[in-house]
Amino acid sequence: MDVIVRHLDVGTWSLTLPATHPQARLLTTGQGVIIWPETTAGGGTGEAAAEPLLSGPVTKIRHDWSSSTGTGGTLTFSGTCDNAPLGDRLAFPDPSRAPDNGNGRYSVDYWVRQGPAADIVRELVAANLGGRALPGRRVAGLDTTPPPGTPAATGPAATARLRFDTVLSAVQTLATGAGLSVRIVQPDPTTARLALAIAPVRDLSREVRLSPQFGNLSAYSYELTAPKATRAVVAAQGQGADRFFWQWTTPDAERDWHRTAETFVDQRDTPVPARLDASDPQYTALAEAAARALEQSGQQAELSLSPIDTPQMTYGRHYQVGDTVTVTTAGGVDLAYPVREVHVSDSAETTTVQATVGTANATKTPALYGQVRRLWQAVHQLNTRH
Repeated sequence: MDVIVRHLDVGTWSLTLPATHPQARLLTTGQGVIIWPETTAGGGTGEAAAEPLLSGPVTKIRHDWSSSTGTGGTLTFSGTCDNAPLGDRLAFPDPSRAPDNGNGRYSVDYWVRQGPAADIVRELVAANLGGRALPGRRVAGLDTTPPPGTPAATGPAATARLRFDTVLSAVQTLATGAGLSVRIVQPDPTTARLALAIAPVRDLSREVRLSPQFGNLSAYSYELTAPKATRAVVAAQGQGADRFFWQWTTPDAERDWHRTAETFVDQRDTPVPARLDASDPQYTALAEAAARALEQSGQQAELSLSPIDTPQMTYGRHYQVGDTVTVTTAGGVDLAYPVREVHVSDSAETTTVQATVGTANATKTPALYGQVRRLWQAVHQLNTRH
């Protein structure tokens, strides 16, 4: 079995069985899986953890046979996690009306909400795929209400201004800004209920330390990737020669990689600014659009880890995706950043865990980029001295 769990994104799973295996009959189209981690590392009890590692539907079934595989061959079932519907739905300006109902026009330009990010996420999901969505858009069994005893959402006020964005991208923006973990999971195999689970991400950088010296890290690798764009040309309202354009750049990335790459950002719904500074809201809107484009295409740094589960440090029990952990390199450098992705491979012989630390875009963690770059430079200098 292979399972990839992703923070604020869609995970995947696959399971290969002999075609004659009794459980192969349980997985068909329309069915799914709930995968639980076991706390067996280092002589653990083998009891299931409190929460599933992942749950999700079957999206692909493959049958392989050859003369060497024997009777029946093998069946490979694969699928996504239950976060997938977040990427399947658009955030309508007015979720109470379908686009093909009425006069073909919405009475509002955007779906706008302000308040704690957790509350906005729950309302957004409920309105577009939960119990408050149009019947044809509802995800069966999805419960967006907070569990009993959940404290009122707090934190700085967030703002959502959405018009046909995917619900997933909106959730990612809101949750990242507020330091939240958001996922849809089936917590109880005896019911078809899907729960929208929202919780603050945890800073476990003091408690969870992965290092070769501690015997809980077998390997790591780090990777730097050049930016796809270093300059954003943003266009506001206007036509032809009268259209307004302005450019934003990332000089540090251009200096590091000796590269300039341009991207075009169409902001035709933004009026021409009267002043070219942050005091003008239209200029600020253009600057924010440029920043988003450069963030998505910016330089990236990534750490890949191979942790060793021990009784004191086990994935799924002591830390999860989204949690901040500390990685100590062989050179003694401490890197404390969130776990973005975990890949668990389970076979009859062994179970392996590989974690990726960082974020999808390095510009969200510029310190990680800088630290990984300094690590690379240090190794490079060491190699060139010999």
